[in-house]
Amino acid sequence: MKKGLSGMELTVNGKTRTVTDGATITTLLEELQINPLRVAVQLNQRIIRRELYEHTPLSTGDTLDIITFMAGGSL
Repeated sequence: MKKGLSGMELTVNGKTRTVTDGATITTLLEELQINPLRVAVQLNQRIIRRELYEHTPLSTGDTLDIITFMAGGSL
């Protein structure tokens, strides 16, 4: 977040992060340079459908878990 802008504190994957007031899940993923097609997002212990990311506002105190999909092979 740029200096001088107001923000709110969230917990993202166990770490405190400040984002701009009015941020959405999409805004956060863009700030983190994360492709939304490669992750699942849990907001306050609820999985959020990808098509709702840009319409889901974040609030001070929210807890997010961003789970990255990884390709794997068989053993």
